[in-house]
Amino acid sequence: MKRTSLTAALAIAAAWGVQAHAGVDPLTQIQPVQSEWTYNGTAPDHVVDVPAFAVPATGVIDYINSVIPLEFEDERWVKAVQFIPGDKRVLHHLLSYVVADDGGNEGTINEEDNDPRREFLEGYAPGKEYATEFPSNTGIKVPVGSALRMSIHYTSFGQETTDNTRVGLWFYDKEENPELEFRTYSVSANGAQNLHIPPGAMNHEMAASYVFEDAIVLHGFRAHMHYRGKSMSARVIYPDNTVEDIINVADYNFAWQPTYRMKDPMTLPAGSRVIVEGLFDNSEFNPGNPDPTVPAVGGPQSWEEMFIGYFSYTDVPQ
Repeated sequence: MKRTSLTAALAIAAAWGVQAHAGVDPLTQIQPVQSEWTYNGTAPDHVVDVPAFAVPATGVIDYINSVIPLEFEDERWVKAVQFIPGDKRVLHHLLSYVVADDGGNEGTINEEDNDPRREFLEGYAPGKEYATEFPSNTGIKVPVGSALRMSIHYTSFGQETTDNTRVGLWFYDKEENPELEFRTYSVSANGAQNLHIPPGAMNHEMAASYVFEDAIVLHGFRAHMHYRGKSMSARVIYPDNTVEDIINVADYNFAWQPTYRMKDPMTLPAGSRVIVEGLFDNSEFNPGNPDPTVPAVGGPQSWEEMFIGYFSYTDVPQ
């Protein structure tokens, strides 16, 4: 991955290798989190308390759709956000969106849709332990009369519990609002009905693409599959038909789904096509596979499958 934080990650890995060779256990060098709120050593400007939910000990739990009004008197711009689960054992993931607080937020959110009535804020998934800070001079706009809409996925684990998740929001000062809106577009294979992985398949291929009609600055990428996900990569075909790799998540792990933020953002001219390609392992050799004897089909539950690449971007600065 040419332009992302992979270089920094390799540098850290190399440093750890030197320490280990010198007889120092690198795990002893990791410092515990000093505060539950991890952005800039400060408490959030606003905390959203997600309604408590009693998670049963067993059974399949439908996605929870929660809409919480944001009763701000003025337009605000979010520069950082953090999710603190009430109980990590049951909070499988959540997605949050800024929507108009007009009552038109009924029904379940389809994660593959790019609904113009909502603006993606950020999500929580396994491995996301810290605050997400948006790039300099970018943020998420919260107009007056907005609400925070969340699609929440809970999973039972054999014990009753109650989840009280909180969402922390940090705002730009009003006199320094950013110039660019930070946006996210999901690229998938046109719906769950097109996802069918034969039993025993070790390298089942899948791909999806999207053309950005306007020029953008690409800031990051997140891969999302379930337990059979094996790898995912993304590349761009420019209007002149030259190709450049964006990222290669060669060893996808359902338990670790960070957003890969680019050290040097990429400017994609109008008409650029992004392509997402991935592999699924529905064989007995995949220790996380729920059942290698049956076809894996698309769906929201963990024993089903998803194939989504999330591209985070802004307009090109003027």
